Amino acid sequence: MYSTTAYLYQQKQQVLLINTSGAYFDRRWQPVYAKNLKINRGVDNVILFEFINQDQKPVNISGSTLTFRLISQDGETELVSKDLVHLNSTYGRAKVTLTEEDLDTVDPQTANYSVERGSGDLWETVYVDDYAGGRGTADVLDSVYPDFVASKDLTVPSHLPQDLDSKNRIHTSEAYTAGQDLTTFQLDFDNFTGNVKAQGSDTQLGPWYDVGTQTVYTNQTARAYLNISGNHNYLRFEINQYGKGATATATISGGAVSTVSVAAGGTDFLTTGAANVDIEGLGTGATATGTISSNSVTGLTLTAGGSGYVQAPNVKVNLGSITSIKYR
Repeated sequence: MYSTTAYLYQQKQQVLLINTSGAYFDRRWQPVYAKNLKINRGVDNVILFEFINQDQKPVNISGSTLTFRLISQDGETELVSKDLVHLNSTYGRAKVTLTEEDLDTVDPQTANYSVERGSGDLWETVYVDDYAGGRGTADVLDSVYPDFVASKDLTVPSHLPQDLDSKNRIHTSEAYTAGQDLTTFQLDFDNFTGNVKAQGSDTQLGPWYDVGTQTVYTNQTARAYLNISGNHNYLRFEINQYGKGATATATISGGAVSTVSVAAGGTDFLTTGAANVDIEGLGTGATATGTISSNSVTGLTLTAGGSGYVQAPNVKVNLGSITSIKYR
């Protein structure tokens, strides 16, 4: 049976903190080699420091503030700055934790690091490198996870004029997913009510086949994710909404929308949702909600009049929309 050994260890850096008590030392500690720090993006990095003096004895760091800084190699940019947490002050042991979030904006690179000690009115450097250097080398690596792959967009067409037979079925553009066993889609909504169903095909021209069952959304505003498993050369979504022929009007007063009312209730609206109302015109901030009863829009309620309207805006009543779809 094949086996391999993996090492899980903590990074512990021995660093030189000069003892300023006035004691006499007959030797100078000067390591031939100081190892680089390894800092991995995408995970939390716990780095231990052990502070020793010229005689390689622990330095008591009680009452000291120890600050770790990650600095660009050209010395011009401070990338991260965090205080160390004392673990055992008497024995000169402390740690710093560089979290995943701390490193989000730090690109992979060879950088430098330093440690500063503050004790009372005294601020001093900690010698972290060969030959009593105040700066050590830190390799910031993208070694834990695969390289980042940006999401791609699917085109979502504007909702077509409704048809009683098709119930407004429309299709997004196609995603090329050949060779992928799992594709994740991110959907953003604007008060959407309707059905979404994945479809696959071997070619862009079809024929298309359904993948899984449809997902039903009602007045959806929160972002949602759909995972499509299996190997399909192309994937797209079929979007199915009901409702037809609803229209509305608005009046203004003093630059604000004062009333909204139903002109025609339409037919075939799903009674499980509430109508989405878009008020569009030369002004901003007017909002309203719609009520559905017996498969028609039966009422509108003005929730904000807005301002800056110079003429009555257009009022559109629908079952919302999918504003964007991304995949990877």
